[in-house]
Amino acid sequence: MIIVIAAAMQEELVPFRDTYRIQSILKRGKTVIEEVLDQPDYSLFLAETGIGKANAAASASLLCEMIQPDVIINTGSAGGFLGEVEIGDVVYGTKLAYSDVDATGFDYTFGQVPQMPRDYRLSQRWLEIFNYLEKPSNYDLYNGLIVTSDSFMSESAFVTKVKEHFPEVKASDMESTAIAQVASFYDIPVLNIRGISDIVGSEAAESFEIHLRKAALHAFQETKRLIRVLVEDK
Repeated sequence: MIIVIAAAMQEELVPFRDTYRIQSILKRGKTVIEEVLDQPDYSLFLAETGIGKANAAASASLLCEMIQPDVIINTGSAGGFLGEVEIGDVVYGTKLAYSDVDATGFDYTFGQVPQMPRDYRLSQRWLEIFNYLEKPSNYDLYNGLIVTSDSFMSESAFVTKVKEHFPEVKASDMESTAIAQVASFYDIPVLNIRGISDIVGSEAAESFEIHLRKAALHAFQETKRLIRVLVEDK
């Protein structure tokens, strides 16, 4: 089994780099790909993609062509929606969609890129795997919709608009749906595991700076749990 762990920022990969012995195999643009050494049962790679949809899509293309993974685990931090999650919780994205795409004038669903699916959903197999995960004691786990936007979710009017279009949304990031879109061309599943660093809205940026480390650590812990299940299930 070949597994890629992808995150946008160096800070989100710190727990992984502190845990594993790694060697760099590629640096191109914002993309940094590293191989984890001493993995006898499976192959593991880390990828720093850079922030935003374009950087994430570029990294996903390189990963799918060069590494050809069996699964990409996109992880790191995300903004949670008030009333759905709390800071420090972790959300498993069972459905991914864009929240800043509007081609409704051409009869597409809000968030749907023309000629592409309206969203990207995990298969039943992956949903069942989530049920085997050990529950943490110091934060909560959620499954559900994570949306992707090139805008940091600090503008209240935009937050309201997103919630109106996606009332079930749990969290927002800036990369995952772009990674899922590219990976779908290669039939490679993308699992999105996000620690909540802030609650979207006017104070999100300040909260993000304060809680990024906690969010990254909790996402790391859940990613390790998931990998353990994947390796045992292969």
